[in-house]
Amino acid sequence: MFIQHKQLKNLNVPAEKVTHLHVASGSVQLAFAGYPPQLCQAYLLQISGGSKVLIVVAFYLEESQSSIFFVPKFGELPVEDAEAVYEEGYSFIESMGFVLNESDFHLLSDQKKRSYWSALPISQLPKNKAVNRSEVSIKKDEEMLKLRRRSLESLGRFFASL
Repeated sequence: MFIQHKQLKNLNVPAEKVTHLHVASGSVQLAFAGYPPQLCQAYLLQISGGSKVLIVVAFYLEESQSSIFFVPKFGELPVEDAEAVYEEGYSFIESMGFVLNESDFHLLSDQKKRSYWSALPISQLPKNKAVNRSEVSIKKDEEMLKLRRRSLESLGRFFASL
């Protein structure tokens, strides 16, 4: 069972620690709590560190330009249990409509791994699109006022034609 890791905003790990990486072949429309429904990309990866392994399910929200991460409920696990949990993560992602493909990341040279890894949106800090809420509400109020005036004018023309 995977649970959301709410404090994690990006995967700041060396590319050499990523031992397996599956990438979704296309984006799927999803809705996560706190975000509007939008197209998302999915990733499944295994991060190794000594005798422990962490399986991570990552979703990159294209519109919000931020990532959401899920990890096993019990966190890191021994290497011998990694394959079963990785398969569980694979099923979790595919149950959301994604089709995962092996990236052959583990076969790349160290330099190509670093380049590939640094280009992935899940390894980068989220791009904040700070929008002033008061500006949004003022724009909506102005639009509503225009619509109201237009509706009243149309209604007036309608009654005059009767």
